[in-house]
Amino acid sequence: MSRDDSAGVDAAARAAWEQTLADAADLAERRETAGWTVLFTQAGETTLETDTDEGGPAFSHLVPDDDADEITEWVAGGSFPQYDVHRAREAGTVFLVVELLDPERERCLLVAAAYPLAEAAGIYESTAGDGPLRTRLRRLDETVVASFEHEDGEKFFPSDGGGRTGRRG
Repeated sequence: MSRDDSAGVDAAARAAWEQTLADAADLAERRETAGWTVLFTQAGETTLETDTDEGGPAFSHLVPDDDADEITEWVAGGSFPQYDVHRAREAGTVFLVVELLDPERERCLLVAAAYPLAEAAGIYESTAGDGPLRTRLRRLDETVVASFEHEDGEKFFPSDGGGRTGRRG
């Protein structure tokens, strides 16, 4: 790949990340219009773990300390049994917004994240494409501030066609 090609990939990835943040803002606005309380965070890093202390594979998202404190308080006493994942693939990276939903309290936690597609094979195989999977939010020191289990991990992975898949549910 030439230097000019590399710059194009970086520009495409930046544009995809900007679109991911715009999608998150749109989702937040829709939820708020429907009467939900929304908390948004963006992962500084997302790692794909095939086996966690809680058991099984997880997407582990590094969140800013200020957000971590708020998330800890915000999810306490709640249950987030529903989720949705909005994703796109660009320049070898999967960009996603995870909606974690607590319908009883009408709360929605939105997490914008990205991960390299090349790293997805191990975790995809761990879930067999449709097995349980966790979303973990953590601090820089690896302290987990919130963890959510999802019965179907398929929503987190791109379809064979790639590109924007839109709402899945």
